[in-house]
Amino acid sequence: MQRVTVLSAICLGGIAITGAMAQGLPGVTDAEQVSENVWRIPGSGGNTIVFVRSDDIVLVDTKVPGQGDAIMEQVRSISDKPITMVINTHSHPDHVGSNSYFRENHGVQVVAQAKTAARMQAEGGPFPPNTVDMEFANYRQIGEGEDRIELHYFGAGHTDGDAFVVFPEDRTMMAGDIYAWHMSPLIDPGSGGSMLALPTTVTAAYYNVPEVDRVIAGHGSVHTREEFLSWVTFNRGLVQVAEETAQRGGTPEDALAQLESMPSFAVFMGDTPLPGLEYGGTPRGRAYINLMVAFEELRGEEAQLRMGIDPSEIPARSQ
Repeated sequence: MQRVTVLSAICLGGIAITGAMAQGLPGVTDAEQVSENVWRIPGSGGNTIVFVRSDDIVLVDTKVPGQGDAIMEQVRSISDKPITMVINTHSHPDHVGSNSYFRENHGVQVVAQAKTAARMQAEGGPFPPNTVDMEFANYRQIGEGEDRIELHYFGAGHTDGDAFVVFPEDRTMMAGDIYAWHMSPLIDPGSGGSMLALPTTVTAAYYNVPEVDRVIAGHGSVHTREEFLSWVTFNRGLVQVAEETAQRGGTPEDALAQLESMPSFAVFMGDTPLPGLEYGGTPRGRAYINLMVAFEELRGEEAQLRMGIDPSEIPARSQ
């Protein structure tokens, strides 16, 4: 039931993006070159990645439904090579929404991590099943040489099927929504997401994929390996503070104040929505949400999905 809720909420967010462009929310915008063969197409859901290979093009994620033509316009500004494959980082409809366009018009092969594939292909909820042609459990290599793509799975976080897509020759990694907007991520418990598991997962990603200089967020921009590590460190710290505070009988509000006392975490505790943030709130709001999720998991309670939070519900900063 909770999975239907998050999918509906994200779908409604996608509709709001489409219907409210005149109010300043971003649609699909111009592709930005990330490295020699990798481009990022922002807007209308998650980032879509374009990887130009010797003879074809591979896409990673396809935004909300109805964005196929807009994605194609950007792809054709880069290359006329055929699109043969779509890789999905996870199952949310702001990342798989236009898969059907590419299957129907280009005959692409769709690839996803096994747990993500199961969710994509499941009946029920507000969205039709999404076909997956190739699955992987923990690792899969696609192609050779400069065309090589490496797919990694290290555990739960945003969902229980978050894939890291690596382009080794370009020293670039697409992280999906486990790493979005350079702030603590949305946790979707209904899709197997876990705040307590996230630090272990992203730490494994950092150390097991060392030859990467650029990390593309699922939403937002491109970050350095050093920035990615600082984000990993923050989320490790968030869970550690939650555990220590809970052991003392404290509350998520107490833990939030503790996080705010750490100068190195200030960049992840801002009160201003980040550019392109269609949903999810401010970095500080998301940190508070994930402290609440961590406390629920620590207590053995069913963790709640929180897409965002009213600013009035976020505790005032301690003086």
